[in-house]
Amino acid sequence: MKVVSVASRYSEQPEELLITISRVKDAACPYRYFKGYVERPKAEKSFESIEAGLGNFFHSYVEKHFKRILASDTLITSNHTLDVSDVVANFRLAFLWEGRLPAPYKMVRSTYGIDDFIQRLQGVATNFNSFLVRRLSGHRVVGVEGELQIRTEQFYIRGKYDLITQDPGGDMVLWDWKTGSAPRPEYYEDFRNEKVQLGIYAIWMRHKYGTAAVRGTAVYLRDGSVELSERFQASVEAEVLLYADAWRRRLNAQTSYPPILNNLCDWCGWNPVCPAYQG
Repeated sequence: MKVVSVASRYSEQPEELLITISRVKDAACPYRYFKGYVERPKAEKSFESIEAGLGNFFHSYVEKHFKRILASDTLITSNHTLDVSDVVANFRLAFLWEGRLPAPYKMVRSTYGIDDFIQRLQGVATNFNSFLVRRLSGHRVVGVEGELQIRTEQFYIRGKYDLITQDPGGDMVLWDWKTGSAPRPEYYEDFRNEKVQLGIYAIWMRHKYGTAAVRGTAVYLRDGSVELSERFQASVEAEVLLYADAWRRRLNAQTSYPPILNNLCDWCGWNPVCPAYQG
């Protein structure tokens, strides 16, 4: 198993050839995977949790922020921190209508209110600013919010990146912002998925830029800023491709998609039509 080519755009491929970390996570419940990737005609989820909405909003805001830095052709400095008040004001404008969340977003836990999520967003933006000053000062912006694809002999791996920078030493770094908390090793599936995702980033960077001086880094901003990184090594490429091949073969052999209840069911937008959840 080897990498044949890499690309910065997705190509049209059938579902049985595609691998993404989102697919891997959703496949923990076959019904969720079926609804999201297999069923035709494709249906819309009944709702989206505000946690997902907050994450999407923050990614979009930071994307525009770094595109302005890229357009100015300047190095990142401490002057490029976010205006936290503006972040919150834009969130209110985008997500609050007459004091309520617009469809399809909703709060799953009745013990939470919109102010709880605004405080969470303030914390995420504040933590991001501290991270930027400490870790990104002096970096050059290379790419912002793009697609990545790895073609092997048997399947295609896809992903998206939030930011690519070149540090003062010349190393290329792919950054992935996370508005939640870092996975803990004892929750082995979450930790494994993060390792696989960072490995995918490192492989793509290695073949894209033709150097091993690359790494993929996830930055978790919920509680301060926690970094998880993976540098490219031949062993990383071999392990990621072996895992992806086994996962794709297992899914391709699946002929039924029964629901499997788990602790994320309350946040699943398919639960109103899920027979196990409704039962």
